[in-house]
Amino acid sequence: MEENEEELKQAVLDIASYCIKCRFCLLGCPLYEITQHSDGENIPTGVMEGEVSYGASGILLALYHVVKWEIRDKETLTDLRDILFSCTTCGNCELACDRFATGVKILDAFHKGRELLVEGGIGPMPNQKRPLESLFRYGNPYGMSPSERRDWMKNLGAPIFSHRGEFDFLFYIGCTAFNDPRVGDTARAVIKILNKAQIDFGILEDEICCGCPALRLGDRLLFEDICQKNLSQFNSLEPKQIITLSPHCYDTFVNEYPQEAMPGIKVQHYSQLLAELIEQGRLAFKSGIEEKVVYQDPCYLGRHNDIYDEPRKVLNSMPGIKLEEFKRTKQDSLCCGGGGGRMWSDFNAEESRIANIRAKEGIEAGANVLVTACPFCLINLDDAVKSVNIEDLLKVKELAELVAQRI
Repeated sequence: MEENEEELKQAVLDIASYCIKCRFCLLGCPLYEITQHSDGENIPTGVMEGEVSYGASGILLALYHVVKWEIRDKETLTDLRDILFSCTTCGNCELACDRFATGVKILDAFHKGRELLVEGGIGPMPNQKRPLESLFRYGNPYGMSPSERRDWMKNLGAPIFSHRGEFDFLFYIGCTAFNDPRVGDTARAVIKILNKAQIDFGILEDEICCGCPALRLGDRLLFEDICQKNLSQFNSLEPKQIITLSPHCYDTFVNEYPQEAMPGIKVQHYSQLLAELIEQGRLAFKSGIEEKVVYQDPCYLGRHNDIYDEPRKVLNSMPGIKLEEFKRTKQDSLCCGGGGGRMWSDFNAEESRIANIRAKEGIEAGANVLVTACPFCLINLDDAVKSVNIEDLLKVKELAELVAQRI
């Protein structure tokens, strides 16, 4: 473990050495946007006179100083932990750095920094430890026992994938659906759509988490254990294709799992499959009420995986739907605030405004429905429209929910 710690430290230093402190990364950083002073002068400076500040460049500089000078002061490390584990990992900082500066892999440094703090017993934040404990004990971050989860899966009314090659498609539902009723309804909507399109699919009776929470919260060993369990199950069943409900599961399977261990298995987010089914003429829409919708690009679908067109193609295919756009859209989209492990921690009022800002921007775009394709976005934005008292003006819906209503 000590050798691994030294490798992590060196990796952080190597990445941070390319930062030229231009602060262009602040342009799209949601943490900086919600914590800066109204005069805009709260520029993050990192570890300066014992103080750690928000903003991608500030966090990176702070992390660099802590590693470079082997700072062990508990207060400084706790401050670093709090801002490092508050990061949404939306990727906007890297986008800005690619556009205007040196292309620093900022998130790689943040992830390695989180691993260091976890190994040192400093991280993650107190409330973020519970999902890790639950992942270890139950295979999901929400504390649901395997038997409870199994019963919930059975009640979905979808066929169980239990034998090798039994179905062509595996619908991987993920953890959040059985913890939140709205997301559960999204899973049912996808099942309805798959049945309508006559897709040969099944679900896992004993599904466990993809491991994303462990990875984002810095517990690499736990992630690798979960990864191996899932790979064993996938390879024993040999589906031709895996369809995910969550962009976070999709990103984890595609970018974090060893692809050579999933030979011949194609992975898609459900929005990609819907676009294909529409193009093939396998989904027909009935007329529906006219609605002006604006689409929220989930960070782990859009910026992290360049999936922008497929969800819009689905929306534009539905009669009665007029698609508007946020001023900040696609690559420049504002994060909902739920990524990077933030869904499992409580933040003060100032730090919970990211989704509130986005909800207001939906009204400014002229929409009466805000559509997304991510469980975390759905939860956060649905809470936001209530928080800012605009739920009579703006409804929040999942893409699958909207499609299921109109087929």
